[in-house]
Amino acid sequence: MPETQALRSKILNHLEEHTIPQRHLAMLIDENPQYLSEVLNGKKTGPKANVMLLTIVKVLGVK
Repeated sequence: MPETQALRSKILNHLEEHTIPQRHLAMLIDENPQYLSEVLNGKKTGPKANVMLLTIVKVLGVK
């Protein structure tokens, strides 16, 4: 989904800037690390992936 690509990029940049491993983020939001990686890389899309992205934004405070 192209409309979520900017959000995915912001999340990945935030993780890199704050040196937060994706595995730690997965534990924080109680998700499978592999599925999280697929969502952040754009391989998985759909309603569940979109909810996950919004949850990450809320938890991390990404602007």
